[in-house]
Amino acid sequence: MWRSSSSSSHGASTTQDQATQQPAILDPAGVQGAAPSSPATRRPLGIAVLDCSNRSSATSAGTSPGTGTIYSMSNEHLVLSLFSGAGGFSHGFSRAGLKPLFGAEINKDACQSYELNIGSPCHQVDLGTIEPRLFKEMAGGKRPFVIIGGPPCQGFSTAGPRNAKDPRNQLIFNYLATVEELDPQWFIFENVEGLLTSGGGQDLTRLVREFIRLGYSIRLQKVNLAAYGVPQTRKRVLIIGNRVGINFDFPPESFSYDSGKAKKASSLPLAPTLDEALAGLGQAATEKDAVAGYIGREPVNSYDAAMREGNHIRGVTQHFQAPTVADRMQLELLKPGQTMKDLPPELWHESFRRRANRRVSDGTPTEKRGGAPSGLKRLRGSLQALTITGAASREFIHPRENRPLTIRECARIQSFPDRYQWVGNSASVIQQIGNAVPPLAASTLAQHLLRVEGSFGSDLAPLGATGKPGLLGFVLTEASGMSPALKTTEALLSGLHQGSFAFNE
Repeated sequence: MWRSSSSSSHGASTTQDQATQQPAILDPAGVQGAAPSSPATRRPLGIAVLDCSNRSSATSAGTSPGTGTIYSMSNEHLVLSLFSGAGGFSHGFSRAGLKPLFGAEINKDACQSYELNIGSPCHQVDLGTIEPRLFKEMAGGKRPFVIIGGPPCQGFSTAGPRNAKDPRNQLIFNYLATVEELDPQWFIFENVEGLLTSGGGQDLTRLVREFIRLGYSIRLQKVNLAAYGVPQTRKRVLIIGNRVGINFDFPPESFSYDSGKAKKASSLPLAPTLDEALAGLGQAATEKDAVAGYIGREPVNSYDAAMREGNHIRGVTQHFQAPTVADRMQLELLKPGQTMKDLPPELWHESFRRRANRRVSDGTPTEKRGGAPSGLKRLRGSLQALTITGAASREFIHPRENRPLTIRECARIQSFPDRYQWVGNSASVIQQIGNAVPPLAASTLAQHLLRVEGSFGSDLAPLGATGKPGLLGFVLTEASGMSPALKTTEALLSGLHQGSFAFNE
């Protein structure tokens, strides 16, 4: 099994006191750790038994395509969430009827946000050191239907300088170790596009090779989540694997998109724009704890209706902006689609000035990204937003108002419903939102798995006469050209796709 000694994880706030992020200490023989139950209480971490009312008790059996092996399929749909963050992935799965048994996350605030909204335990643990067998015990020894999770991305992200020695990079193999121990029928792994070229493509290739070694047939694809209806062009790497012996595809795309930087023209309808995503939200409050009322009693559009669903107050919280906005001059000068590099150099932030000519490891000038974290960008209301990150509430400017986006606006762009609440200060909350898997995309994936499961033994293609696991296919880019770094990764993955590798490498 793969192991790591890293203690950093997905969703960790850079501003939170380190002492508040210490993981629970687990005693394999009993209970010594604790996980937050609510902001006021904590629950011992032990063998969890949860309400499984969302699960069906029906079972089915059939022949595993391509193998001739009889398998038994339980429709209990046991779901486990790792690197859970504030629960974006889990919320989307819950909306599809696949509520995770529990979550696991190192960050205290994110763990409490998870429990507050998902309604199942989130165990505050260091996934770099915990023994995967403890998760197996917590699941009652049952085989999960699916394990979902997005290990930390900071070491791979191209939003800043990538660090090949970042200990968080190894957490992808802790995810792998848990999959090995619990042997789920399916897994879904999510990460940033920088993983594609990390370590000269070796990190990704090693991960894929090990999944295959464990008996999984997988598909890998860089997906722009706007294609699933998320109102931002958010590029992410998804790896989906199964051990039930079928050849499957990714969910079909439902939308085209255009953020000004990422564009896909097709006959499909345009994904919700920024204006559509924010429609219905009233004027931002000037007091942090105030409720900002909606515009009108009825939703403005279908996206606004979806965001309002289940919200029992006539407005939203965490939609506030300080009455005095820094950088007023810069904000007034920026036009839609412009970034700080479009301003006179004398108005550049010092942090932007230092970063302007720095190149990240893939060779792309940071200035092409607008700078980070203080590279101001005014978004276009008529297009999809750029990717929401932990810096979004500092660097993304409202398309018409001279202010940054509010926390609630960032949450809507991430497809979190208006009733969703977070624990922590503003810096912690925006980090939780930026690190999350958009619930709308997660729900699309969950519904797709259920459709695939319902097709077992029918129209799904078998793996072949041998029934051996392997890389079924991969998509690294839809662009007409490919960078040298990405070509290297393509060559490595092509070797796996063709079966030209050894498990003992």
